[in-house]
Amino acid sequence: MDNIVGRLQSLFPEQFDVIVGSLLGDARLECRSVGARSEITARLRIHHGEKQEEYVWWKYEQLKSFVKTPPKEVTWVNPKRDLTEISWYFHTRSIREFGILYQYFYDRAKILPLYIEDMLSPQVLAVWFMDDGARTDSGGTLSTHSFIKEDQKRILAFLKERHGIQVSIVKDRTKWKIALNHLAFAQLGSIIRPFIVPSMMYKIANPRNDLLAFASGASA
Repeated sequence: MDNIVGRLQSLFPEQFDVIVGSLLGDARLECRSVGARSEITARLRIHHGEKQEEYVWWKYEQLKSFVKTPPKEVTWVNPKRDLTEISWYFHTRSIREFGILYQYFYDRAKILPLYIEDMLSPQVLAVWFMDDGARTDSGGTLSTHSFIKEDQKRILAFLKERHGIQVSIVKDRTKWKIALNHLAFAQLGSIIRPFIVPSMMYKIANPRNDLLAFASGASA
């Protein structure tokens, strides 16, 4: 492993968990230079729906040492739902350190990189779940559709071996995602609860406490 996790953590000693959890979830790295004569640089883009506005501002507070402009509101047309939606976003400056992360988390598309299991602290899991997790009638899910099934099995093994949590992979249309039954959801919730942002507590609340405020059908 050549202590690759330690070297990555040294790039962002205070923000590492937020960055990694976000990259496993909805965030993306945008590569800004790939020339052979210069260092690869990239910027991190954070983008969430109107329902997660406070969450965006929380991430901004964690990462603002890399950011020039505070979060902005944007209105856009969602072609899948044929609706006009509001969301919030910000991006960091393009820097070499994010370029290093880009090479680790991307192979054309985003991947689940080697040794990610060594980075999955409770806070990383919490940020990942705040991004991509959801409570369901049967327990909960983690939207891991962008990762291939074989890589998702590594997450199953990690959760079982490290925390004694038994989860499964289920097919969702043409892709796969991680599913948690009631017991697994409760076990994971107890681990990540201390790191859940107050406005995102609905993700693990039982029952969900966000449905009345967003009865319009905003997605989890």
